[in-house]
Amino acid sequence: MNFIFYITNHGFGHASRNVPIIKRLLKEPGSKISVKTDHTRCEFLKRNLYEYQDHIFFYEDCKENGLILKKGEMLPDISEMERMIRKDFTQWGFYIAREARFLMENKIDVVISDIIPWALKAAKACRIPCLLIGNFTWSEMYKSYYSREIWEPYEECYRMADKAVWYEIHAKVLHGYCKDYECVSMVSRSVDKREVEKIRNQFSKEIVFVSLGGSAEISRSIHVGHLPYEFLVTRGLKMVGDNVHMLPEDMINTPDYIAASDYVIAKGGWSTVAEILLQRKKCALLFRGENSEDNNTKMVLEGRQQCIGLNGDELTDLGAVIDEIKQLNPDSYDIYQDDTEKICRTIMKTAGID
Repeated sequence: MNFIFYITNHGFGHASRNVPIIKRLLKEPGSKISVKTDHTRCEFLKRNLYEYQDHIFFYEDCKENGLILKKGEMLPDISEMERMIRKDFTQWGFYIAREARFLMENKIDVVISDIIPWALKAAKACRIPCLLIGNFTWSEMYKSYYSREIWEPYEECYRMADKAVWYEIHAKVLHGYCKDYECVSMVSRSVDKREVEKIRNQFSKEIVFVSLGGSAEISRSIHVGHLPYEFLVTRGLKMVGDNVHMLPEDMINTPDYIAASDYVIAKGGWSTVAEILLQRKKCALLFRGENSEDNNTKMVLEGRQQCIGLNGDELTDLGAVIDEIKQLNPDSYDIYQDDTEKICRTIMKTAGID
């Protein structure tokens, strides 16, 4: 079976949530997988899938704009984003024709899009089964900012999917995009229990995992040496103290650090949220201004008492943030499960394999 994944290059979450799905599909005899995204995402996926390198083919020729923020702010840059979207539209015809040739020449059996729209149009042109998978779409996102001429081309592509799979914490409006859709729970990269114990055994204090990426634009240093915690930090904040431990940028598996921690402070992207909730951790989540995806995630998780929502200003006092996290009284985490197996069965069924 010959699968191809078209993965948006907007952040790392879309790439990371496809890692367990790709690993599971490769357990099927004779499976071969192609992945199309940009260079940075390909390098990330290669690190996470290095043991399967003989069965995966990476192509660094697909990218899109996604959500563009104002420099140094957590707000969308509406005018720049529109300019880049219109520029992207001029390339869609080329992309679709190129990918249609690729799909036919490589005898692809099924196309999976997360959430690149024109990949579905290329699949339709070749009469190859195609599946859309996500927790939001760009058409839904762009409806918050623009008129029909901007978001309608995206929605037109998404409606071409033969099947849609919607992750937990999605807006119900997505159900109208595709008549044949399925709602699933979550997916996450696996946790290495030995690595988790190794991390825990290094510290005697409670552990706080902090992963805010480039979204946390706070120029001044935040001193946390007086706080009774050990901080495991990826990047984004200038944290100072003997209890701050910076993790390497090429670190492969953040779920190990989430599992080892007592509390998590992170950017509120879906894949990070899934990794946190599947490990049943109380958390504070930083949201990237006003957009439909983050607004929905924030509303759902705050309603379930499973997160504290942050806008960035609160990060200068991490002690107060952690105190708020401790006050959470979450609804049961039992509503979440890893649905990798279920998703892969759906993909294979879409390809005509029962």
